[in-house]
Amino acid sequence: MTLTRRKPKSWTCPVCKRKNPARTSSRTCAYGCGTTKPKRRVSKAKPADSYEVYELLSVSIHGGDAGSCGVCGKPPGEYRKNDRDHCHVTGRPRGLACPGNSGCNVLMAKWVSPVTALAIAKAKREAGESDAERWELIAAYLDRVERWYLDAE
Repeated sequence: MTLTRRKPKSWTCPVCKRKNPARTSSRTCAYGCGTTKPKRRVSKAKPADSYEVYELLSVSIHGGDAGSCGVCGKPPGEYRKNDRDHCHVTGRPRGLACPGNSGCNVLMAKWVSPVTALAIAKAKREAGESDAERWELIAAYLDRVERWYLDAE
């Protein structure tokens, strides 16, 4: 079974606010206002700075090799670079972090601070879970970033 994307049955004209049938032959409003169907926006939720800026910042904050993860120190993969990590609250870049669904960058949500990460690590260590050490590394990573920005100001 393959999943296919359903096309919208209608689109709303941005000028006259009327519903138009989705037609492949025409992108203009069927009600004569002359407006064309708006193009889909492509979202690029990547940080504005280039990869090289993050690479230099990661080395200056966390040390290690250029391109390696600031959290666990793992070098980039053969086919994929490490992700550019930034704070979603302040917008400041934090360095590079492991990509993918199980990477270090995925674990750092908006609400994760060094104190929160240490509390998670403590709870996981008490529960006997294997990823407690990784949360301690994340706490140390976030603490290094905070101290670096405080020293820079």
